[in-house]
Amino acid sequence: MYNDKIRGRLESLRAAMKREGIDYYLFVTADFHGSEYVCDYFKAREYFSGFNGSNGDLLVWKDGAALWTDGRYFLQASEQLEGTGIVLMKMGMKGVPTVEGFLEEHMLPGEKLGFDGRCIPLGRGRELEEVCEKAEKKACADAGNPVKAGIVLTDIAEGVWADRPALPANKAWLLSKENTGESRAERLSRVRADMKKKGARMLLLSSLDDIAWLFLLRGGDIDFNPVVLSYALIRDNEAVLYVNRSVIPDEVRDELEKDGVELKDYDRIYSDLESPAGRSDADALSAGKSLIDPDHISYTLYNSLEKGSSKEDIIEDKCPVILMKSRKTPEETEFERKAHILDGAAVTKLIYRLHLLRESGEFKSGKKKVTELEVADILLGLRKEMEGFLDQSFAPIIATGAHGAIIHYEPDEKSNAVIEKDSFLLMDTGGQYMSGTTDITRTVMMGEASEEEKRLYTAVLVGNLRLADAVFPEGITGQNLDIIARMPLFELGADYRHGTGHGVGFLLNVHEGPQSINRSAAGRKLTAAFEEGMITSDEPGVYLDGKFGIRLENMMVCLPAHKLEKKSVSKMNPDYEADYGPFYGFETLTMVPFDRRSIDPDLMTDKDKELLNAYHEKVKDKITPYLTEEEAKWLSQETAPID
Repeated sequence: MYNDKIRGRLESLRAAMKREGIDYYLFVTADFHGSEYVCDYFKAREYFSGFNGSNGDLLVWKDGAALWTDGRYFLQASEQLEGTGIVLMKMGMKGVPTVEGFLEEHMLPGEKLGFDGRCIPLGRGRELEEVCEKAEKKACADAGNPVKAGIVLTDIAEGVWADRPALPANKAWLLSKENTGESRAERLSRVRADMKKKGARMLLLSSLDDIAWLFLLRGGDIDFNPVVLSYALIRDNEAVLYVNRSVIPDEVRDELEKDGVELKDYDRIYSDLESPAGRSDADALSAGKSLIDPDHISYTLYNSLEKGSSKEDIIEDKCPVILMKSRKTPEETEFERKAHILDGAAVTKLIYRLHLLRESGEFKSGKKKVTELEVADILLGLRKEMEGFLDQSFAPIIATGAHGAIIHYEPDEKSNAVIEKDSFLLMDTGGQYMSGTTDITRTVMMGEASEEEKRLYTAVLVGNLRLADAVFPEGITGQNLDIIARMPLFELGADYRHGTGHGVGFLLNVHEGPQSINRSAAGRKLTAAFEEGMITSDEPGVYLDGKFGIRLENMMVCLPAHKLEKKSVSKMNPDYEADYGPFYGFETLTMVPFDRRSIDPDLMTDKDKELLNAYHEKVKDKITPYLTEEEAKWLSQETAPID
């Protein structure tokens, strides 16, 4: 019955395509701002296909449809597409073309491609342009069909999706200089100075976390990310925030206006970019050269800007906000320390409860059953008890047994499994607090670990500890450091297929750049050198299909070496910095014990044990004040020195 419903929706869609002269229509998983998570309004791909994974493209044409998704979702997509008539395209598999490759092969002379350009990144829009240009050349070469192919920019779902949810409109609020260490005016001044260096008189911002950082603005329009749907134009002496003005309380508007920020309606951004004519040159929003980040702007926004100016007046370069945002101020760093202690207390309380469950006779006998979603709910409840908790920072990953081998597994009502005894439980979760954003992974053994499990757990742990202990000169990137975390696994002939670390925002997105820790920069642009204040995850892992997964993740902040309390730093000759420049290292922020019963000390060096013991001593010191007497007694045992 459900698949009949999807077939009916596709037929209505094809009728609308015919009316608008569209031969192929592309739905992507994105909003107008390139957000990691999208609200229900933007889930047109899910509406017309029935597939609800977090990544996928749907292409529909007169007599067919296909959905592209990655390996995380092959099984899920196969089940959800059954009976819909939609063909599953398994991305990355041999013989499977990309969407662009498929269109290039199948588009006929004169045919048109439709998509909502507000949801398509500029780079991809240009690729689709090239596909249509090739079809256009086909048309020109075909004397019998001189009609040229092209692109139709339209949100075709708007006329077909009758009960489409409205755009979110949650109340906005402001951070203060006390939270951030910088005022709104100071941040605007820094951005304008960077614009001036690049020769730009205007900066166009579309990424919601960039706008939130610059204006000290927070909200609740995107799941897990405290941001507000908005655009912004920054000029020499003015700033315009395009937003649903109903979400801006009077006191927020007054504070923004004090710093010269004008509020305009959310959708007006396009007309203001397209039609600077009619205003005096001095007042025109597009007067002078405009700066855009091509990686953080939509195809439609660029086209609107180009209509109001010219290609020659558009500077394509990195958005200055991205690097500024990554360098947390001392005040933000101190708040993040507090957030991680609070969050660490909540996660430690959960692990203690899992310890009690594991040791109970009912669990061992199978009478007591706890599911993955129940564990997620327990942790959410514990986080809510902590000061300043606002929300989770992403959908929790609670994975028992073989589910742990699925790197981005998220339990739902259908997949929800009972926690297995004598198996690993992988928990990757995070929180949004008034004091900051957290992201932590712990893997706990719910029974007795085998030699193989201990060997792999210890290798992952050692990689985590050694990376956190790294000290390095200025200019080092995450690509240089990645090998430190992987080497203990390499020595066992093992590895993992994901990055080792990503940037984290301050009360913002749990994933941000420009820094990352990754073995390869191929196809990636998050390759910035580490600087003071950058907060980055440290999360090596190992995954055995059908058996289990292990991941251990801490957050750490980059600091100058002289600010670190490390034995390795104490041995450094201060004269070295005169020759080689400043050195940096990491301070671990996350405060949660590792799983003692899964560690094999015989596989650790004396230095590894020193690092673990020092970390556990700090965890005990920071977390004990938040625990009950019984919890504190258990933590003391769990963090006792390992010889």
